[in-house]
Amino acid sequence: MTTKQATKKFDLGGTQLELKVTARNILNVEKRLGKSMMSLFMSADGGMKLPPLNEMLIVLQGTNQAHGVTDMDIFKAFEKYFDEGHAPMDLFGVLTDLFQESGFFGKTDSASKTSMESEVTLDNDMTDQDSTL
Repeated sequence: MTTKQATKKFDLGGTQLELKVTARNILNVEKRLGKSMMSLFMSADGGMKLPPLNEMLIVLQGTNQAHGVTDMDIFKAFEKYFDEGHAPMDLFGVLTDLFQESGFFGKTDSASKTSMESEVTLDNDMTDQDSTL
């Protein structure tokens, strides 16, 4: 049995957040957004995409374990974070790291990637011995 990682500390414009992805947090954020959290990060073709800023802030608020941090606190902290020279893409990196570390995107197995990369398909260049197809 695998235990999820401890809380990830993150300084958002001087506001200390304690981020953790839990089943309850996922359900609450999805209910608030009206869509799955996976759809925030994945495009229709399976690639990564940058979600709208308000949705990233809702995810921060929803995964934050520090008590007493309101939506307005998150917004003001982001304003300061942005004024300090950070971009929404930086926040996206924090969230993708958080979700990757929590196992939200599933396990990645480099061995299975290697076997998939070397898999022979009919689209590959065929060697002389395979040319009977």
